[in-house]
Amino acid sequence: MTRSLIEVAFQALAGNDPDQISAVFTEDAEWLSPPGNATVVALKLIDHTLKVTNHMVGRETIVRFWAEAFPACSLLTSTSPSARPTPTTSEGSWRRP
Repeated sequence: MTRSLIEVAFQALAGNDPDQISAVFTEDAEWLSPPGNATVVALKLIDHTLKVTNHMVGRETIVRFWAEAFPACSLLTSTSPSARPTPTTSEGSWRRP
């Protein structure tokens, strides 16, 4: 695995495009992350009915997660300044705009 392949893969994940994500995984791919990781916890807080796990098996499952479920967690994926928390006081408390 080369650095450029890893960069392409992460660019695909960040773009949330199912075709680009699919192109970087084999049909039998597995995605394993630590149990109780922040993404899984956040997505379950947003929608407790989501079927998210720390171990995804198969390209289709991984693509669906990155293209559909992960973008639902806008704090993690948004690059829009209006979606980022902003300070409300000089002391540094934070609020969502």
